Amino acid sequence: MSFRKSIMTANVIIFSSIAIILASVHAEFAYPILTYLKFDFAEIPVMIVLMIFGAIPALITETIHWLALTVTHGDWLGPLMKFLAVAPMIIGFWAGSKIYTKLSVKKGGKPNFITILAFGIVLGIILRVIVCTLTNIVVLSFVAPYYLDFAKGLLNAAGISATSTFDVMLWVLFFTGIFNTIHVPFSTLLAAIVVKGAIVRIPSIAEKSWLPSVCQAKTKRTY
Repeated sequence: MSFRKSIMTANVIIFSSIAIILASVHAEFAYPILTYLKFDFAEIPVMIVLMIFGAIPALITETIHWLALTVTHGDWLGPLMKFLAVAPMIIGFWAGSKIYTKLSVKKGGKPNFITILAFGIVLGIILRVIVCTLTNIVVLSFVAPYYLDFAKGLLNAAGISATSTFDVMLWVLFFTGIFNTIHVPFSTLLAAIVVKGAIVRIPSIAEKSWLPSVCQAKTKRTY
């Protein structure tokens, strides 16, 4: 195993452990109205791995996080739904960053950290919202339809009149979409602050890291 792969493996273990610890201590806060949705700080270590090492290590980190949650929580549905939210965000952010970088380099420009973040966040939002909408339809329609009764109570408590099952489903999908739209920049920007801070203190991190190195792309470089 090469030195870089050893470092990457060690960091995947470290950051997946941090994610598990943050989930265990409930480092989160509730989303208004649908309070079972939580803004989860455990996503931040996964996004840090993405920015430093790339998509595959980040997906591995999130997979470890998912499996640990499944074992420790004694529930498979919640951890799976979390995984199906975070994985599309990782893929979307990675794809958005790649697309922007290719376009920028092709036009003779030089990618910058902020614009790469913006493109990554936008595609991360799109992919996460689409996947979560589809998974919520399946879960609420077939796997756990009783959640609709719970959601109906939360909606009514918030002053939203939802009488039919169809109305409840639409409101749930709407508010869940807003939640996921907010959660992507929440997780990504906090991770970016940590990464940028680490680069300032340890400049050598930028030399072999995925996202910082993308920002140093030359006009003739391809990806």
